[in-house]
Amino acid sequence: MKTWPVIGGSLLLNAILAAAIILSLRKTPPPASAPVAAAPASSMISPSPPVTTPPSPGLPFQWNQIASPDLKIYRDNLRAIGCPELTVREIIRAVINENFRTRRRDILASFQDHYWDMVLRRELVRRQWLPRTEWGQALTSLAAERHQLIADVLGPDALATEAGRQAQQADGEQKISWLPPDKRARMLELQEKYRQQLADWAASLGSRANGAPTPEDEAARQKLQRDFDDAEKQLLTPQELAELHLRESDVANWAASLPGGFNPTEDEWRSLTPLRSQFEASQSALADPDLTDEQRAAQQDELQSNFVNSVQEALGPDRFAQYQLANDDQYQALHNVTQRYSLPDSVVARGLNVQQTAQALADQVRASSNLSPEDQRAALSAIQQETEQTLSQILGVKVLSTYKEYGGDWLTGLSQTE
Repeated sequence: MKTWPVIGGSLLLNAILAAAIILSLRKTPPPASAPVAAAPASSMISPSPPVTTPPSPGLPFQWNQIASPDLKIYRDNLRAIGCPELTVREIIRAVINENFRTRRRDILASFQDHYWDMVLRRELVRRQWLPRTEWGQALTSLAAERHQLIADVLGPDALATEAGRQAQQADGEQKISWLPPDKRARMLELQEKYRQQLADWAASLGSRANGAPTPEDEAARQKLQRDFDDAEKQLLTPQELAELHLRESDVANWAASLPGGFNPTEDEWRSLTPLRSQFEASQSALADPDLTDEQRAAQQDELQSNFVNSVQEALGPDRFAQYQLANDDQYQALHNVTQRYSLPDSVVARGLNVQQTAQALADQVRASSNLSPEDQRAALSAIQQETEQTLSQILGVKVLSTYKEYGGDWLTGLSQTE
C-alpha cells in the first residue's frame, strides 16, 4: 500500500481544519457573559483560567465553545473532542504565530530606515553579525519567547516536527559522513549536546519579562561556543577539523547556487571554496565608518579583481571561461531555455556568440555620426531581422519563440536607436 498519498491527504485535511478554526475564531465574537481582554502573547497562560466545557454529544457544535484565550485549555478542549494530535499542534501553532506576527512585523519595520547601511555592512548576509544588532537581538528574544510558549503548551518535542528532526539529523550526518564511524558517532553527540544547550539558553531568555540578552547572557553563550570548539579540537585531528570547517562554511554550497553550465570537480571545489571564504571575510573591512565612498568603492574593486584573478589561476583558462559563463545572466537566460528542450551546451555557446556580435554591431551603428536617423533605424532593423533568422537556424523556431518570451528581450532592443 502506498502510504504517501494517505499521509499527504491527512496533512491536507488537518491544514484545512486548522484554517477553518482560525477563521471562525476571527469571525465569532466571545460570549457576552464572559468578555476576555486582549493580552500579550507572553501572558496567554493565566494562573486561574476560566474552564471551557467541550460541547455535549447531540448539541450544535460551535467553535467558541472549544477556543480559549488560555492555550492549555484550548489544547485540552481540542483533544477532548477527538482532534488528532497533529491537528492540535497545527492549530495551537497557528494561534501562537498569529499573536507573534504583529510584534515581529513591528521589529522589522523599525529598522527599514537603516536598511542600506546594514546591506553595506553585510549584516543581512553574515549570520554571525545578527546578534550584535539591536534589531537582531529583538528578533532573537522574540523567537526565544515564541519557542518557550510552544514548549510550555505542547511540550519541548513540539519545537520541531518528527520530519524536521529527521531532516536536521540527516543533514548533520551527511556533513560528517566522511569521518571514521567512531568519531562520527561522538561528533553527533557533541552537536546534539550543543544544540540542546543553545535551546536551553534561548528558553531562559524567553522566560523573562523582556527577554533581552544581558552581557552575562552573551558571555554564557560564548562559553558554550568555546566549550564546543574545544571538544571538537580534542576529538578531531587538525586536518579533520579543517575539512569539517570547510564543509560547514557559509560559502560551502556556492557550487549548488550556480544557475547552471559549470559543475566543479572535487578538486576545483576545494580550491575555490577557501578563496570565496577569504573574499567574503575580507569584505567585512568595507564596513569601516572612516572610509569614504570613493575609498570603499576602490577597495571593493580591488577585492573583486584579486578574487577573479585567483579563481582564474586555480581553474585554468578553459574552465575559468565556463565558470564565467555560469555567472553570466545572458548566458543563463539562453541556457535555461535550451535545457528545457534538451539541447546541447554547444547550442548555447553559438547562440551567445550571435547575441554578442549583434549587440556590438548595433552599438557601432548607434555611435556612427555618418548615418542619418532614417539610415540608422534601417540598419538596426536589418541587424535585428538577420539576428533572429540566424538564431532560428541555431535554436529552431519553437525554441526561439520561447526564448523571446523568457529572456530574449534584447532582440527587440536591437532596433532601438538609444
